[in-house]
Amino acid sequence: MKVISIKRRAKVEREAGFEQLRAEGIRLAQSLSGKTWTDYNLHDPGVTILEQLCYALTDLVYRADFPVADHLCGPDGTIAFERFSLHPPHEIFPCRATTADDLRRVVLDRVPGLDDTTLAVPGGAAVPGVYRLRLQLSQDAGDSEAQRIGLALAACRAQRNLCEDVDADVVLVRDRWCELHAEIEVGGPRDAADVLAEAYDRCARAVARAVRFRGLDEALRDGHALEHIFDGPAMRHGFVADAAGADKLYVGDLAAEVLAIDGVKEVRHLALQPEGGAPTTVSLPRRGDGWALRLRVPGADGDARAGSVVVKRRGHVVPLNLAELRGKYDDMQTAAGARRARMDGEPAREAATRLPRGEARPPARYHSAQNHFPAVYGLGRHGVPASAGPQERAKALQLKAYLLLFEHVIANGAAQVQHLRELFSLNGGSPQSRWWQVLDGESVPGLDQVLDAPDELVQAVYAPFDRSPRRKGRVLDHLLALYGETYTQNSMRQFCTYHGPDELEALLLANKAAYLHDIVRLGRDRAGGFDYSQPAWDRGDNCSGLQRRVSLLLGFRHAHTRSLAHALDRQKLVLLSPQAHRAAGGAAALIDPARCRDAAAVARGADAVGHDEMLADLATIRPLRGRRISEAMFRAGVHGERYRVMETEGVHRLVLGPDEAGDWWQLGDFASDAAARRAAGSLRRFLLHLNEESEGLHVVEHVLLRPSGAEAAAADDFHAFRLTVVIPAWTVRSHQPAFRRFAEETVRINCPAHLAVRCLWLPQDAMREFEGRYREWLAAKQAWCGSAPDGEEVPRVDEAAAKLAECLVAGMWAEGGDA
Repeated sequence: MKVISIKRRAKVEREAGFEQLRAEGIRLAQSLSGKTWTDYNLHDPGVTILEQLCYALTDLVYRADFPVADHLCGPDGTIAFERFSLHPPHEIFPCRATTADDLRRVVLDRVPGLDDTTLAVPGGAAVPGVYRLRLQLSQDAGDSEAQRIGLALAACRAQRNLCEDVDADVVLVRDRWCELHAEIEVGGPRDAADVLAEAYDRCARAVARAVRFRGLDEALRDGHALEHIFDGPAMRHGFVADAAGADKLYVGDLAAEVLAIDGVKEVRHLALQPEGGAPTTVSLPRRGDGWALRLRVPGADGDARAGSVVVKRRGHVVPLNLAELRGKYDDMQTAAGARRARMDGEPAREAATRLPRGEARPPARYHSAQNHFPAVYGLGRHGVPASAGPQERAKALQLKAYLLLFEHVIANGAAQVQHLRELFSLNGGSPQSRWWQVLDGESVPGLDQVLDAPDELVQAVYAPFDRSPRRKGRVLDHLLALYGETYTQNSMRQFCTYHGPDELEALLLANKAAYLHDIVRLGRDRAGGFDYSQPAWDRGDNCSGLQRRVSLLLGFRHAHTRSLAHALDRQKLVLLSPQAHRAAGGAAALIDPARCRDAAAVARGADAVGHDEMLADLATIRPLRGRRISEAMFRAGVHGERYRVMETEGVHRLVLGPDEAGDWWQLGDFASDAAARRAAGSLRRFLLHLNEESEGLHVVEHVLLRPSGAEAAAADDFHAFRLTVVIPAWTVRSHQPAFRRFAEETVRINCPAHLAVRCLWLPQDAMREFEGRYREWLAAKQAWCGSAPDGEEVPRVDEAAAKLAECLVAGMWAEGGDA
């Protein structure tokens, strides 16, 4: 397999070597000085200074060129790959099960005691996108038939794609027995019973099309690249050595399997005889309508027949004990099961042992280039001679100060290299993006005679110029580019104007870091559905890939399935439209806009100091006392620039406005301007929290709402390849028509092209009703997965699905859509 990649550029010494730096410095000096510099020679002081600085630069280049693993590793040499969103091969290469062969591999990997499985489209009135499992169970497996069926269904549901499902009615393939006819010549010291047992083992696997798992070492020895080895879905028990075979079995392939056995010299004759048929040496169908071939092994269930396989050594028939043969064959099956158990988790363990390690390099203090100047310059640790006059000392200090301008640049570059690990980290660490190495008297001799307080340089000179969010954002963009992703956030930025500049930069940076932290699932599972057989409500690890990806792209703080109305319900707040709020007596809290014209604006960011103080401030806000507030005020309160303070007769009145209806609100009276401003910060912080906690979405796949059993109808257009995305309509962003268009476009771009998607924007009361039905259906669906196919859970899940579908249809008609 040809690997297409961009080769890493080889080291180019001419760009960073001493001679090249020196030559470039001289060229620049000559071009800038023109005719002024006429005496260029080796003893020129300017050349000496240039050479010393070039020498110092080569040390910085040497450190920057350390292996990447050295820059990223910790003190023990290990690399926290997740910290840098650098994912090992066994995590980044596998994909989600997409094809029928992918799902076959997953089921065979997850379920012991299976020879083969296929995925078929059920006949009759099945809903498109619903498939049925056909299982070929192994003989003498440890788990019961019901256990293996349950594990197979669980494996399929965990790998289910959007708007697809597997039918609970699993078809068990019956065995059609066949017998092996062969004449085999053996040689060497190996026992003939061992050879024949292995022959039956290989032929039985080939007839049943049983997969063989191999380890990472074996795959690498075969010359396969990692991206080829980890192709397909992630496996727990090694790698499948073969893909799904043809439905026709060629007898010649069995002869080749037998001939490859150690101790077999010749296969003179080999044929297969199906039950009720004649022996053939050509081919047989592997499977038919509800059946599959299986090889009969002599000695099972008291079978005393000698079989039709003749083993010879030097032309003489070797007598065989059928009980011994069967015992050796059973030992091979037991050993295969034990090997499978040992290989559980082996791909990840083997891949982890091959991850690179680095050499920890502790930070080193800067060693001044002035120590390498000739002693006559008076710059080293010994300084100028004691006999030197004031003028010579002044000249030496002047040169030292001049060289410090260059050495600070070099020292700061070394500090950047030493802190690359912090710069590329996604979580925790220092909030800064630039590091400085403040020079002192230990690193630069005599510095105290030039600079009084070097420690003050960080805060006075360097720190104000550290645009950490932007630089960190560029680093995250670089890491995203490793996975072929871009995330500009320009569209999201325009809908977050209610945040201050610093707030917005921090919010966007956290959002981009969260996107990068989850980059594997966002790419691999972008078309994946959730596992309805497991708890999904308030579980961060069980939601559809579409829901997770769109939530991050829209800047929602939470991506998992949870109650979006809970944040308001917890505070016992009810949002009313401006008209309904006025009708309910809310007009009493309004104030004439003309009176607010000269009120002083509240500075953004005047938040309460602590949680208890915020609660005390909220208790003074008049509109909150009735627990029924206007939607317009709820959204206007997140804008810090809309808070004003009016001073009248020693009373400081806090007002808010204008909202989207043009109204101004009296929030409360305070004894001081500072108390009013603090209350404004507390209310804004509270409303921001409610808005952020209310943001999110639900993804409902219509195929999962289909009736059970014979009631399902393929002609019902509601269930086939359709999904509904439910989003709250009351937050400051989701209320904007432009944001709704942006959100719906984002959903459609990231949704698989063959699915019809509809977005519903529900108000608080409708969302509460929908979430109650949705949660009831999730619980019923999970309980149904653990029950019998015809158990009492069937009517319950059908009833819950019908109520949820009714809610979706009602929401569609309410928005003018079609059902």
